[in-house]
Amino acid sequence: MITINPQKNPKALVIWLHGLGADENDFVPFVKSLELNNIEFILPNAPLRPISMNQGIEMRGWFDIKSLTFQYQDNQGLKESKGYIEDIIKKRCALCSSNLKVFLGGFSQGAALSLFTGLSSNLKISGIIALSGYLPKGINNSNLKDPPIIAIHGEGDDIIDIDIAKKSYSGIQESKDFFFRSYNMTHEVIYDEIIDVKNFLIKNM
Repeated sequence: MITINPQKNPKALVIWLHGLGADENDFVPFVKSLELNNIEFILPNAPLRPISMNQGIEMRGWFDIKSLTFQYQDNQGLKESKGYIEDIIKKRCALCSSNLKVFLGGFSQGAALSLFTGLSSNLKISGIIALSGYLPKGINNSNLKDPPIIAIHGEGDDIIDIDIAKKSYSGIQESKDFFFRSYNMTHEVIYDEIIDVKNFLIKNM
């Protein structure tokens, strides 16, 4: 687990989750390019687990995936990873002497877990950032107030098709503070997203 901009009482805390097969180092350059030094970023590692879609090969993953149609959902894996993220948040907030705004963000599978956690947790989440991800099914939202969400996707995404992503968001885009943006890109991160994420965090801090 990597912490960027560690400080006693940051302006906000962002938990950033990597995608399938990546690790904590994957988004260090992205986070540093945001140049938000008053925000503390924590980049945890997903556990090693066999991934059905990849012939059961072990890799870092927040939950199992059987196919890119996402018809099957590993609810147990999602819940276990949600609990892990909530523990990180609780332990960090306990060390802070002031109320800390907490954001969740991630890429691909990390984006899906960010949405799952942020929309089903009893912890207060101030915003969710989902890059090239999708909204898992069957979320039981117990929050009294839904956090703002920004979801960004590639029009040519060859891993998580943009139509699958859009369909997954259909249930929340009208009832929540939800903003969707697409770019002419594949399953990747581009400079424009750095600006989008930075503006989203500044606006909601």
